Amino acid sequence: MAQNSTAAVTDRLALLSIKSMITDDPQGVMTSWNDSRTNFCEWVGVLCSEHHQRVIELDLSSKGLVGTLSPSIGNLSFLGSIWLYNNSFSGEIPSEIGRLFSLRVLVLFINSFTGSIPAAIMNCSNLRILHLGHNNLVGKIPDGIGSLSMLNLLIVYDNILKGGIPPFIANLTFLRALILDDCQVGGSFPDVFQRLTNLRVFAGPGNNLIGTIPPSLYNCSSLEEVLLDDNQLTGRLRLNLGSIMPRLQILSLSDNRLTHLDISNTSIPSTMPNMTFLDISQNHIRGRLNFLGNIPATLKVIDLSSNEFSGVLSICFLSDDEKEA
Repeated sequence: MAQNSTAAVTDRLALLSIKSMITDDPQGVMTSWNDSRTNFCEWVGVLCSEHHQRVIELDLSSKGLVGTLSPSIGNLSFLGSIWLYNNSFSGEIPSEIGRLFSLRVLVLFINSFTGSIPAAIMNCSNLRILHLGHNNLVGKIPDGIGSLSMLNLLIVYDNILKGGIPPFIANLTFLRALILDDCQVGGSFPDVFQRLTNLRVFAGPGNNLIGTIPPSLYNCSSLEEVLLDDNQLTGRLRLNLGSIMPRLQILSLSDNRLTHLDISNTSIPSTMPNMTFLDISQNHIRGRLNFLGNIPATLKVIDLSSNEFSGVLSICFLSDDEKEA
């Protein structure tokens, strides 16, 4: 089917510009992308809306593509999803992405993008998923991302970022996962987690985080996984979490500088009824091992090694039937 409208021509030219900046295509996926009168909606990786015949999704993930991403991608004004993960794109993420006001998904992980995260992304007000992990991005996470009120997933692991955990996350009240592994962001925690009532996963190992764990993180009752290994966190670790973090299943805080446990005379089973993984190894935690009590069958891994505990370790594992009794 021929597409002759001005809008269709714009989309075709934008796609051809994207193709022109691909320098290696080992799977031959660009073969169908040509400048003849064939319907570009039939090109590999291109999805169009049925009514308008405009490009609404670009999915070139895991195609082995090498090259840079053309700024012309900003001309695909109906684009709602970009999936380019697991390729070898390099160069900067074009700021023209900020012209895609309908964009809901931007997934660019496992590439070699460089430069900073473009501030213009803040203009993509409908964005739900932003996944930029495993690239070579540098600089701060732009404050403007805090205006993306519909964001569900913010994932930037394995980059070289700075500026700490951004306080603007307090504005992202629909956020379900914040993944910052191995970004070296540094700094201390902003005490803003009480507003993140939908947050399920918070992962920030390998970030040179300092200071104490803020009270608002303990009060984030929706959390199911907290991973903060390999940082420089200090102070007390609260374990009386049952009433305030009832969904918590994974807590990993190994290789920090924690020194005490604040357990309020209660034991782990009664305070962490859904816990499956607990790792507080390689800290400086002192005290007697009288906080373990009866361990429920849900807890599959518990690592307390390389601390300064004293006393006799005696653990009784409860079966599911015993837990219900």
